[in-house]
Amino acid sequence: MIRLSRRALCGLVPLAVGALAIGTKTARAADLKVVFYNAFPPLSYDNDAHEIVGILPDMITEILGNRLKLPITMQGMPWARAQASLQDGSADAFFTLISPPRLEYAVFAPTSLITMRTNVFYAVDNPRKAEIEAIKTVDDLKGFRQGDYVGNGFAEATFKGLPIDYTPTLESTFKKIEAGRTDMFVGTDLVGKGVVKQVGLTDKIKSFPVDIGAPTPLNIGIRKTYPDVAALIARVDEACMAAQKDGTIAKIIQKYTT
Repeated sequence: MIRLSRRALCGLVPLAVGALAIGTKTARAADLKVVFYNAFPPLSYDNDAHEIVGILPDMITEILGNRLKLPITMQGMPWARAQASLQDGSADAFFTLISPPRLEYAVFAPTSLITMRTNVFYAVDNPRKAEIEAIKTVDDLKGFRQGDYVGNGFAEATFKGLPIDYTPTLESTFKKIEAGRTDMFVGTDLVGKGVVKQVGLTDKIKSFPVDIGAPTPLNIGIRKTYPDVAALIARVDEACMAAQKDGTIAKIIQKYTT
């Protein structure tokens, strides 16, 4: 057994402290990890190569990567888990609707980069098609079988008191509608149409706009425990405003919608 003298042990202390300092520096300099819902086309979704792509990842790349020159990594996952990862500190940022629960653990850039509106999606062969097409208010939804995906803050805030059949993804929600197991999905126009197209149900599921709920603006949010988060979010917001002003944001949206 090798025994070190007191002098040798003392000499190792600065080395240990230095190693800890290097470790801390490396952790702070690590990529800013951004998480997205991985089944939310055309906003964010996994492609065939299992990479997260879409409108929101492109916007994050533009704002955080191109304009702020931050090293970033992007990962897609189920939405409930994505939100939980900011709460437990395993991820740093996301791109979503500002809500009271999310303000408890994240700070948001004030500038919204995209705003979505509400549509009712239903199967064209639903026997209650005429009744569905007459829907105008939340009260009109009573008596229908409504579906949605786990973690959708819009549904949780807008349809309180209404029974909702939650599924893991919006794709599975639409498959239930097509199979006649639920009547409708009431949610964002852009996202709903993107998923319907992706799963090949364009001829079987239709939609129409409805004045239910406020428009849904999406903002970049960073966890409150991220180092110097206030200064970072201020820089993020400046970049967001600049990207809107010079037309970059509009071009990203057009890339996926026209």
